[in-house]
Amino acid sequence: MKRRYIFILILLSLLVITATIIFLVNLGDNTKYKYPSGKDTVEYFGDGTFQILRGGPEDPLILYNHLADPLEKAVDNIVSYKIKKNIVYVVGENGFIKLDSSTNTYVKKKRISDFTPNDREIFNKLMEK
Repeated sequence: MKRRYIFILILLSLLVITATIIFLVNLGDNTKYKYPSGKDTVEYFGDGTFQILRGGPEDPLILYNHLADPLEKAVDNIVSYKIKKNIVYVVGENGFIKLDSSTNTYVKKKRISDFTPNDREIFNKLMEK
């Protein structure tokens, strides 16, 4: 009878230890990004292909594209931005950007009138900030 209780205690101890190890392993952020964020990263989208980076104390935020040619990595200097699900709306110094982080594609236009009415409404609110 005593052996049976010892066996149950050992079994329960192993169960508690296993559950604790599983919990601790899953506690950390194990999301895998193709392009990890760095110390200057403010926001990253999708797999990290597009990131908003902090330039410096006097520099504006930059929308950065990891897939672009080395000389064209910066898409635009950011005035303001808004994240709505997987779509990122960016008002830049050189135009308006609508970024789809699920497909890693973006549309950049000089004029706000080139976008849909819903997109224009969001861009107008961003310009008011």
